Amino acid sequence: MSAFFRRAEEILQIATNGSSDLGDTLVVLDRQGGFRMLEATGWSLPALAAEFGAEAVYKVERRGMAVRVEGWDGCQRCLLQGQSSRDRALSLFGAPFAAQATMLRLTVAAAA
Repeated sequence: MSAFFRRAEEILQIATNGSSDLGDTLVVLDRQGGFRMLEATGWSLPALAAEFGAEAVYKVERRGMAVRVEGWDGCQRCLLQGQSSRDRALSLFGAPFAAQATMLRLTVAAAA
């Protein structure tokens, strides 16, 4: 397996074990081996690679319980998908969807 695909798998593993609060993210691998993380808004993978002279670029997207990593290096493209560790745990208990936030309002009854 190529380094390009191994990196995509590693990014997916980190993204599925990390915080689900992190939004969509781009990861740029430059030709010297350095990584740069950017917000994904407004970028296509080819444009990002051209702008930064990247060896490879990866986009991490979170959609519901799914985490997707799309990679591109000019010659190859890949798309991997997994489920966050928190959502995997919820699935084990039969929860069909990600947990929803709930607000409770407590009222205190006045003693008469």
